[in-house]
Amino acid sequence: MSREPDVARSVTDAGTALERAADWVVLGGDRRAVAGCLAVGVAGVVWALVAAGALAVGPESSVASLFGSGLTSGVVTLLTIALSINQLVLSRVFGSVDVLAKRLDGSRELRETVESIAGVPSSPNDPAAFLSLIATTLTDRARGLAATADGADWDPPEELANALRDLAAYGESLDENLDANDGMTTVLGAILGTEYARNMTAVRHLRNEYAASAPEGVSAEFEAIEELLESVAISRQFYKTIAIQRDLATLSRQLIYSGMTALVAVIAVTLVYRTGSTTLPAATLPVVVSAGIGAIVAPLALFVAYILRAATVARQTVSVGPFVPSENGD
Repeated sequence: MSREPDVARSVTDAGTALERAADWVVLGGDRRAVAGCLAVGVAGVVWALVAAGALAVGPESSVASLFGSGLTSGVVTLLTIALSINQLVLSRVFGSVDVLAKRLDGSRELRETVESIAGVPSSPNDPAAFLSLIATTLTDRARGLAATADGADWDPPEELANALRDLAAYGESLDENLDANDGMTTVLGAILGTEYARNMTAVRHLRNEYAASAPEGVSAEFEAIEELLESVAISRQFYKTIAIQRDLATLSRQLIYSGMTALVAVIAVTLVYRTGSTTLPAATLPVVVSAGIGAIVAPLALFVAYILRAATVARQTVSVGPFVPSENGD
């Protein structure tokens, strides 16, 4: 007898407050809010150090040279990074007629597969609604297969009955984590885990184990369930591609906006300092310099926030099928 299949009953969800906070930073949170927190945090640290006397911002300090040379070149570098990101996004968007036609055919084939199994004339265009259709169909198919097995002249093993209940619970859990018109990142967050892969392996195990002794039609139902789980895997990768491309496109635009603001801040703070004096009272310099640092750090904070989410999504979705890397591996 083969080992008992490991069936996931629910999608991965952040449990503790610390896990939810970490999830907000690396994935779920608005990237502008995360970047804003980083920029404000850096500005606050600078202000605290100035107030404590650890940093000097007076007329005789090196603030003018710092803002006038080093930080200016850093801002310009970020603007060139924005141009490079734009070129990367455009390289993925453009394509020949043949390439675009193949992409369209692949999307249509996925939708037709799900529509056929679900028994609906068409599938939703909204990503959350489409994934919800897969989840509810998976639940109905698993429950229907369990009912078929119970009603036939066949006593299904407890292992099979439990696995089918867990598959139905997985579909319910996936559907509960989806709401109509959810953003692409929110939808992707519901399927970032590897539960689908574990269930694909479990369904294949059960089909191969009991197909010979099961009533007619059970094997076909298992194939339908396996195709639904494969549709989750394909949708997962497709949504990842869309989410990362949209994030990169948004990042390049926001880097331009914040980069120009940072450049103005660099010029303004530099012009405040004159040889041996400043144009503003000394008491206001800590606030001015801290605010200037915050404005200059903002483009870098945006870059960190968006790349952090892209790297997290890419790491979690590196595998397409049932081969799942260790979560703790390098």
